[in-house]
Amino acid sequence: MSTLTKSGARHQYALVVDTTRCIGCEACSVACRVENEVPDGHWRSRIAPPTSGGSKAPLKWSCMHCADAPCVQVCPTKATYRRTDGIVVIVADKCVGCKYCIVACPYGARYFDDKKGIPDKCDLCAGMLDAGLKPACVQTCVGRALAVADLADPHDKDAARIRSGEARPLHPELGTKPSVYYVVGE
Repeated sequence: MSTLTKSGARHQYALVVDTTRCIGCEACSVACRVENEVPDGHWRSRIAPPTSGGSKAPLKWSCMHCADAPCVQVCPTKATYRRTDGIVVIVADKCVGCKYCIVACPYGARYFDDKKGIPDKCDLCAGMLDAGLKPACVQTCVGRALAVADLADPHDKDAARIRSGEARPLHPELGTKPSVYYVVGE
């Protein structure tokens, strides 16, 4: 479910990861694991070491909430879909556990939850956003390296970083149009 901005427009969420501020503490990953009861050996959000994606700093890695998401395209039951606010989610009741979405994700952002019997991934803490809260990873980031931008809000300072090109997606050549943007220092 998507809510409206103060101007009446629908929210259009994106995540901004400022690698110049990330200290690699992994507090975001731990908060995600706790909030979403992620099983041992799996992750919805992790910190990749420097040099991942060409970065000289640690990178937060999770679902990229792609506008042209391969996982959405291959889901035979439409259990994976992109909400009107840009968040890619999985509807557990509709998922048959075929794992096509895991194979289709070029970012390796999904895992199979044996306990639930379905794939899982970051959903940007959609329930928290719907309640007006920030995702667990953003709330916990001690370096203030993470921010949720609302591209529908012309006054959102984090969205301005995306519009200006300061924050850019990883691997745009894949054509998935990710909604996670990175600020990468020199």
